[in-house]
Amino acid sequence: MKRWSAISSAALLFAACAPSTTPTKPLDTSVTEATLRAASCADEPQGYDPSPIVLTHKAVRLGSEKEVNTALPEPVKFLGGWHLTSTDPEFGGLSGLAILEAGALLAVSDKGYSVVIRLSENIPNGAAGMVPLLDLDGQVLTGKADGDAEGLAYRDGLAYISFERNHRILAYNFRGCSGLARGVPFAGLAKDQIGVRIAANDGAEALDFGPDGRVRAGYETIIDGRAPIVTFDTDGIARDAAEFIHVEDGFKLVGADAGYHLFRAYDREQGNRNIVTGPNGSFRLAPPLSVDNFEGIAVMPRPYDTTLIYLISDDNFSGRQRTLLYLFEVADPA
Repeated sequence: MKRWSAISSAALLFAACAPSTTPTKPLDTSVTEATLRAASCADEPQGYDPSPIVLTHKAVRLGSEKEVNTALPEPVKFLGGWHLTSTDPEFGGLSGLAILEAGALLAVSDKGYSVVIRLSENIPNGAAGMVPLLDLDGQVLTGKADGDAEGLAYRDGLAYISFERNHRILAYNFRGCSGLARGVPFAGLAKDQIGVRIAANDGAEALDFGPDGRVRAGYETIIDGRAPIVTFDTDGIARDAAEFIHVEDGFKLVGADAGYHLFRAYDREQGNRNIVTGPNGSFRLAPPLSVDNFEGIAVMPRPYDTTLIYLISDDNFSGRQRTLLYLFEVADPA
């Protein structure tokens, strides 16, 4: 695991952490989130800093014009796709995804890193940076058990990150203390609300905010054809019964943002497949389209009645898979 000493580039890397586009929340979370922000910033920083990396972004076609037109419904347009690579061996395994208003994306990896991908006019521009995620004591999260970050929900510079294996949600004040942010325990596994055992690799892959502003965790575990979604109060306690949403056979819930859900399926015969559902309709990605292991989704409403949807794939650090970043535009219904 790398270690850095300077803190100057940390401020530059996370300077993009402006408020996200999550709808205004009626629930007052300010007091609790202020506590999380304060706890995430250490009095005496330990000196971990983002490592700037050069990100290669090669354009990728979703498919032929006929294949794309056949697969995507009329309100959905494919705006672009990129194969992201870096010479840094720690880059990859990206799952959770969020949009930062100042022209960047924030992602987390299953090796315990946060990754900022800079954009120019919604397209990767080659600038990026990584920082290892820290625990509450300022130590780097190491190993698959503690560092398997999967879900990401971001609001006003505060990132909630969910982890598998050691199932939990930690809060990071990236705006206030940049790459030195420590992970503050927010919530654990809500066993009573889910009602079944959660396997190590079936944790909270989907993390977002509900209409009232509370943090929601959607689990890969499938129960009678449905995926459980647990809502946590501002103190990190799940008091409501879990919500269950229908999942097509063979699919699992792996991402959520702003009312949209991302589902993923894989088998050797059919390959990777995804379904995106949301308030403005749904669409599918499957061969012969160029599809990979998409696990992250980030949504940004725009003026003129359109919504941007970014998808990112987890390459599992495998030579047979790729880190793909796709951008779609969905027209809002009249």
